[in-house]
Amino acid sequence: MSSNVIPLPRPKSLRTSSDALGFYVRVGHNDHRELLHLLTSGERGIFGFVIGANNIERHRELITEARRRDIDVILDPKTQQMAFPQAMTESLSSLPWGLERHHNVADFDGAEGKTRAAQIVEFAAIHGFTQILTPSHFLSSAADPWLKRDIAALNWTAERITENGSDIGLIYSLALPIKALRQPAERQALLAAMTDARFDALWLKTEHFGDHATGEKAAAYIDACREFHKIGTPIIGDSVGGLPGLGALAFGALGGIAHGVTLQQNFNTSNWRQPRGPQRGQTGWRVYVPQLDMLLKPLVAEAPLSASPRIKSICGCRDTHCCPHGVQDMIKRPARHAIYQRARELERLSAAPQNLRAEQYLNEHVRRVSDIVARIATVNGLDEKLQESLRKKQGEVSRLRETFGHLATVSASTYAATPTRRNHGNG
Repeated sequence: MSSNVIPLPRPKSLRTSSDALGFYVRVGHNDHRELLHLLTSGERGIFGFVIGANNIERHRELITEARRRDIDVILDPKTQQMAFPQAMTESLSSLPWGLERHHNVADFDGAEGKTRAAQIVEFAAIHGFTQILTPSHFLSSAADPWLKRDIAALNWTAERITENGSDIGLIYSLALPIKALRQPAERQALLAAMTDARFDALWLKTEHFGDHATGEKAAAYIDACREFHKIGTPIIGDSVGGLPGLGALAFGALGGIAHGVTLQQNFNTSNWRQPRGPQRGQTGWRVYVPQLDMLLKPLVAEAPLSASPRIKSICGCRDTHCCPHGVQDMIKRPARHAIYQRARELERLSAAPQNLRAEQYLNEHVRRVSDIVARIATVNGLDEKLQESLRKKQGEVSRLRETFGHLATVSASTYAATPTRRNHGNG
């Protein structure tokens, strides 16, 4: 950690350092039961769960079980969402730091900001959280007036944690568009703003970057992330999945990733900017097909996986611990399958020496997916929409293959620090 960042107290007995890449799961409204089952079946590849402050009671049992197994439980105070008028809900307004309207910058000035920081720390302590995503907001650029308030709120939160004698970890959640992140001047301004900030890890939540990013955009993201390495804290790609997310890990740009259960594998503020309809429930889970790097609706995935012996042999899950009944379990329990498979992908990358991860990623992920997508796309009788998706995926992976193939020829100057994790002594 650099001398500009002051570490918060952390009992050595509760934290272990390793080169393992971090994997964090953003828990959606209906995800807790499947994640509980995954934990009780012995899953240890998850570093932590991110839980929205408005879902505490619904996810109480998952919080308790995660703490029992020494897995981090991270509070998302939802302040980023609460700054958008159309994104406010009754449950968000009822939080201690909520209002009957959306937040504005004046709500985080001076005494108002200190009060909200204190409320968030108290809330986290009461409900057993081990880490907090700072009360930050989506920035349009480094000149956004929210930046000054967010850094102040971050430090107030750190001070309150110290005053309380707590060992709660503090994560700076930096949310901004990819357009701003890829500008050198913007990055320098952000780094300057963080000079005296107090946090344990930086989570980058980048709008218009995620599982469907182009090769050019993924390369720009990796280049931008490397500039933040000088901070010295672990850097996690928040709401990042798919081949682009794994690539950012393999090339050393990130020390970990966080995403939802088959959802939230990219970040877009459009859901916060648009009026919401009468139904606000979580969209159904998707079926993760690693061989295609695709998340498919269950009905879309079931037809080819069940009807085509060729596709089933190539894309069906053969890991009996993950899916004892193969394709049947992939379709019926897509949440378990997706998280289990992602955890294994990160473990395999982590097991490779840092200087060999990029080549392993190219061979085992990009080239393999590229070849398999090309083969599956030629199968007769596929649903028209699936064929269209496969053709689109072909183009995406082809461009990733070219871009990352070139990037692998250039030696990385720095590598992101990986996150520390809680011991699993009680698991």
